[in-house]
Amino acid sequence: MSVHLLYQDFLRFLDALEADQSDPWELYHSLYLDPNREVLEAWWEQCIGRPRSVWKDRVRGIHPHDYGGLRAVVQEGDLAGIARDTMARCRRILPGSGEPDVHFLVGFFSPEGFAFRVGGRWAIGIGMERLQGQRFVPILLAHEYGHCYRRSLGYPENLGQRLVDEGFAVELSARAYPERPRHEHLLMRPGQLAALRQYEARLWTAIAPIVVSRSEKLAAQVIYGRGEVQAWPSRAGVYLGWRIVQEFLDMEPNGFDAPAERLLESVRPEAIRG
Repeated sequence: MSVHLLYQDFLRFLDALEADQSDPWELYHSLYLDPNREVLEAWWEQCIGRPRSVWKDRVRGIHPHDYGGLRAVVQEGDLAGIARDTMARCRRILPGSGEPDVHFLVGFFSPEGFAFRVGGRWAIGIGMERLQGQRFVPILLAHEYGHCYRRSLGYPENLGQRLVDEGFAVELSARAYPERPRHEHLLMRPGQLAALRQYEARLWTAIAPIVVSRSEKLAAQVIYGRGEVQAWPSRAGVYLGWRIVQEFLDMEPNGFDAPAERLLESVRPEAIRG
């Protein structure tokens, strides 16, 4: 496992941009993109998915003074040390797993944490432009470690498997950092978690008929609450996935070491409680 602080090259680009009237894209290309091409192109293709012209336009619209928050975040503590500690904690829980590389990068509207493939291997990315501080970095890293581990066994094919994927990542984070409150592992506010618990029975009833769906649009609605009409509460699918994994682990003496197929069986339509 290695930790890559790509944001350092981005800050060099910002410094050069303040001192130089050259084309921002040319500076960005030489100081940030070229030294980190494999990672940044993987990020753009897998997380953004827009034409290269959009990338250039966004770079040319950068204002260095907009990144004061980023400079403050990176000065809070040792991000590489946090990553190594988190990977060690996760590996103690999943001793048979490989440790993914970690990339702290600056993009445009990146997820705060994400799993993506770099050079044919699953890796963890942290989108620094979204961070308000370092408090949630350990939780994001542990969560994405869970995704990397699960996806090394196979990519989720339907909504039910997506729920398990999210729930597994939440539970791994909670076991790696048991001192942190549960709502933080779910990346929710306390009131949001309380509301989901209150309406849990209704959520189970609503989810049962659609767990076999392969629709990415539906998965985004259920898991994140995305869509023009927000029919699902934000992160409801994350909560349900965590409850599925919790119930499975409560009954499974081998815990995380149980065969993956056994956990996936818990999201068959007939197994979902309505």
